[in-house]
Amino acid sequence: MRNYEIMFIVNPNATEDEIDKINGQLEGVITGGGGEIQKVEKMGKRKLAYEVSKFREGSYVLFVMGANGDIVKECERRLRVMDAVIKYLTVCTDEDVRRVEKIRRYRQKRAARRGSAERPASAGGESAEEAME
Repeated sequence: MRNYEIMFIVNPNATEDEIDKINGQLEGVITGGGGEIQKVEKMGKRKLAYEVSKFREGSYVLFVMGANGDIVKECERRLRVMDAVIKYLTVCTDEDVRRVEKIRRYRQKRAARRGSAERPASAGGESAEEAME
């Protein structure tokens, strides 16, 4: 199972009930296919960078999930046929997560080395300046 983010923009004239209905459909597809939803974030109405389907603003929704490719394809297919959805984008975030974990491990290792290098100098009872003389 891989990690994905799906962000979609809903028509600004859509009500909260319509947005909740779309979210419910996507949640059903994801959980029904064996995926797991990590986060659903309604970001609210925002101005678009450029005009899309004669709209200058839209309601943004972000889904963060763990799923396989078939579930993602089905979500994209459903978003494509919904009239209320203006745009959508799916991004696989596995590489980003791996990169962040690698940086975190490196920083922990470096901090552990720095911590162990400082302990012997201070354990002897003399400061680092006195030890150098």
